[in-house]
Formats: sequence, structure tokens, C-alpha cells
Amino acid sequence: MQPPTATYCTPAGDSHTFTVAPDAPRYQTTDGTTSGPSAYVLQAGQIDRDRPSPPKLDAQGEPTPLARLRMHLTGLQDDINSFLTSEMQRAKNKKQKIDGAQEQRAAGGPEAA
Repeated sequence: MQPPTATYCTPAGDSHTFTVAPDAPRYQTTDGTTSGPSAYVLQAGQIDRDRPSPPKLDAQGEPTPLARLRMHLTGLQDDINSFLTSEMQRAKNKKQKIDGAQEQRAAGGPEAA
């Protein structure tokens, strides 16, 4: 079975493809790093009752095909979440820079020319 892939397309037409590297540790677990309760919530005493079950293993101790798919999708979800978080931060920084320049122009600052 081929590992899953995902493609994110922006409204502007740009795209980013996510692929699974099956040997990478993040694709060999069902414990995602970007899902579940945040560290802040856990430190406040919240118990993670929705933690995913470990991957099911066959008689040889290898993950079953469905377990392997779950692990790959967990890693893929982490990749997508991290990418989108960085894109949102980049957009926020860009907006702050634009807003700051507009405020300087409105105040007659150095960029008013």
C-alpha cells in the first residue's frame, strides 16, 4: 500500500504537497504532536481521556495495514497543522508590518514620502 499524500491549495492557486516518509519516527506513532490537549491544559491538571490507542500489531509484531495507515495519517496531520500554523503566523506578521507602515505614513513618519 502506498503511503497517503495531501495537497494544500491556496485561494491564489499556490500549492504545497505533503508526503509521508514511512521510516521517520513521526509516521510510526498514533500520538500526534499537534493534536490533543495543549501543554497548558495538561499542566492545569486536565487528564487526556481521548488519547489514541497504540497501533495494533500482527503476530510478527509488525503494525497491521490499518494501524500503519493510522500512523501515517497522524504524521501527515501533524505536518499539515505545523505548515498551516506557520502560514498563519507569516500572514499575521505581514499584516502587522503593513499596518505599522500605514500608521507611520498617517503620522507623517519617515515612510510618508
